[in-house]
Amino acid sequence: MSLRIITLEKALRNEAAQATTTSRLMIMPGIGPVTAMAIEAFAPAMTTFKRGRDFAAWLGLVPRQNSSGGKQALGSISKMGQRDIRRLLIIGAMAVL
Repeated sequence: MSLRIITLEKALRNEAAQATTTSRLMIMPGIGPVTAMAIEAFAPAMTTFKRGRDFAAWLGLVPRQNSSGGKQALGSISKMGQRDIRRLLIIGAMAVL
């Protein structure tokens, strides 16, 4: 069983290293081949987001906004969005710290 896992991990690393987007993502600390491939597979094209905060909001990593009348009121983190990628990014960030 462990030989099969090692073979799959090696294939995943090779595929992640060949693609330009995933190889660029793996340069960042805390993002390995699994996270990079998950972002590539499940996230929409990064050109759809204007800024990084929009991507973080899509993941569910920013506070919910309850703003009206020019008065900003930020709530708690909504945790709505892409749960799998969010979880992988949080685990990677914790590993770096």
